[in-house]
Amino acid sequence: MSAVIRPARVGDLDGLAAIEAIAFPDPWNQSLLAAELSHPAAIVLLAETEDGRIVAYASFRDVAGEAELFRVATTPEARRRGLARQLLAEGLEALTRRGVSLCHLEVRADNHAALELYSSLGFRPVGRRARYYGEVDALLLCRPFG
Repeated sequence: MSAVIRPARVGDLDGLAAIEAIAFPDPWNQSLLAAELSHPAAIVLLAETEDGRIVAYASFRDVAGEAELFRVATTPEARRRGLARQLLAEGLEALTRRGVSLCHLEVRADNHAALELYSSLGFRPVGRRARYYGEVDALLLCRPFG
């Protein structure tokens, strides 16, 4: 699947909300997504196909020299095609340009595909939150820059 990575815009809210509804049991609504798009410390990137469909997105926030990956999601047909990796790599590069020293994230301990992806991008485990996702622990990961 071929897609272009670009910054998300307010006009993309419907597509981002559709991905949220598919990808997460607690999806962000359009108001939360709009607030993220307008936040000066946010980096929100998306993957768009040639026919204009938004098939993946990632949201980072940079605060006081550190960042957090808030969301990364793909539509079912776009999974396992390298789009999340592209989004994350471009987001990490943007954070590097901003002078960020660390990027944090949390992920379900049973999400092996995500853990493999994050590990390949330099994220390492630094903690655990017991039963954060109901019965499943959250792993806290961190990636240093530089």
